[in-house]
Amino acid sequence: MKSITSESLVEREEFQHTAFRTPELYFGYELAQGRNQLGNEQGFKPEQTVTYNAPQNIDLHKFYLTGKWHNFQDGMRLESEKGSIKLLFHAKEVNIVTANMAEIEVYLDGSPLPEKYAGKDVQDGILKVREPSLYNIISSETASTHELELRIKNTGFEMFTFTFG
Repeated sequence: MKSITSESLVEREEFQHTAFRTPELYFGYELAQGRNQLGNEQGFKPEQTVTYNAPQNIDLHKFYLTGKWHNFQDGMRLESEKGSIKLLFHAKEVNIVTANMAEIEVYLDGSPLPEKYAGKDVQDGILKVREPSLYNIISSETASTHELELRIKNTGFEMFTFTFG
């Protein structure tokens, strides 16, 4: 897949499923094994490309995909021209570990991301991914529950994990 791995960019957190803070969410089938974090009914399909469709209702602490995504042991790569990632989270901060160039529209609770919630790597509701790294997308003063949607328009975008603070 590539020389950059999620393990080199973020330390794995022990899974703690709590209502107080969403745990790290892993996009690789090996890292996510036994964690029940991918909410789509299609689930993980090791080393396959899967067309994901998000349901109408989503659960807290799980992520949901739309579009065609290839499943790798340490992450997923968008194979369609566009796709999205949606999740219901509880935290003050949201970060993603990702690779490959992309411009991502960030939505919070169904609307473009309000400036007061924008993390340091988001400008005007857009996250510009330029290199493999951890990107801060949500930053607020208090922990709360929100629906986050990332709309991606770049084939080849790679996603490894969400981290929360």
